[in-house]
Amino acid sequence: MGNESAANLIDRILADAKEAAGKVLADAEASASGIRESRDAEIAKKAAQAQKVRDQQISVILNGCRTRAELDGRKETLRAKRVLLDSVFTEAYHRMLALSNDRREAMFLSILKKEAKANDTVKPAKVDREALRRVIARLPFSVNLSEQDADAEAGFVLLGSGYEKDCSMKAILRELRDAEETNVAKILFR
Repeated sequence: MGNESAANLIDRILADAKEAAGKVLADAEASASGIRESRDAEIAKKAAQAQKVRDQQISVILNGCRTRAELDGRKETLRAKRVLLDSVFTEAYHRMLALSNDRREAMFLSILKKEAKANDTVKPAKVDREALRRVIARLPFSVNLSEQDADAEAGFVLLGSGYEKDCSMKAILRELRDAEETNVAKILFR
């Protein structure tokens, strides 16, 4: 019986040890499961934060690209409008150069009546010398016609006492453009 008691004792000790080991194992698994759940929750939280940061960065990048694209589009539109305006005024200049003698002389007469004073000198472009000779004869005051030609494609330079006014076709158009470019743009780009 001594051996049997010892065997029973050993079996009980082993059973108690197995039970204690099972309890420790169950506690360890429960603890590990809690740690895993905590870890998974922390990973999900960090993943959500990282996704939020990523989404914000993507939004910033896309908004920046959209803004640059819109600005580039506006710049290109303005450039195209500028080209069109330039071509309109270039065409206007060519039409001014092609004015009939009567209309050209009427324009010169109007300018001289407005800008010239008695005893001023008109220095004509070579192409407009004869037209200006006829216009000067129609002025109600005396103006001199220079023997020298103005350095201009068309029109004239008005020389007065202490001043010089560029009345070339290019200067007239430049002044007209400064005054009317906004109105022309409104008409073209409604």
